[in-house]
Amino acid sequence: MNTSRTTADDDRERARGDWNINPPWVTPTPTEDDREFWEGAGRGELRVQRCGSCGLHQHYPRALCSHCGSESVAFITASGLGTIYSFTVIRQNGVPPFRDRIPFVVATVDLDEAGARLLAAMPNCEPERAAIGMPVRAVFRPAGDGLGLIDFEPMP
Repeated sequence: MNTSRTTADDDRERARGDWNINPPWVTPTPTEDDREFWEGAGRGELRVQRCGSCGLHQHYPRALCSHCGSESVAFITASGLGTIYSFTVIRQNGVPPFRDRIPFVVATVDLDEAGARLLAAMPNCEPERAAIGMPVRAVFRPAGDGLGLIDFEPMP
């Protein structure tokens, strides 16, 4: 049995758990509507919109409330807390760097702020531990140019 390791093996092992290494195609390209979300993530804040008419929250950012159609939407800083609504375990992915990170969890998270739901990776959650209803919190990682990406992790 050949147990020798190559430099490529060592590089993959180092990158496997390092979700701070992002390929250029993962870097957000903010629009006028969502710039505050990405810049907030770069500051370690989860920014979602709240409707001044119905009081519900929404993500992704847009000009009208997705719940009532009002134009009275403004960004707020959310608590970053939520629960898993649904999830999947990614077991196959041929795209670098994700192929070196499998298996990993991707979850749809209902924020504690009513109405808002996000889809995000959960790199700090072992797949067998993920569960619908699991309490989670947002964690942030840099995406370059003052922008950030949002992941979630299980509450301690």
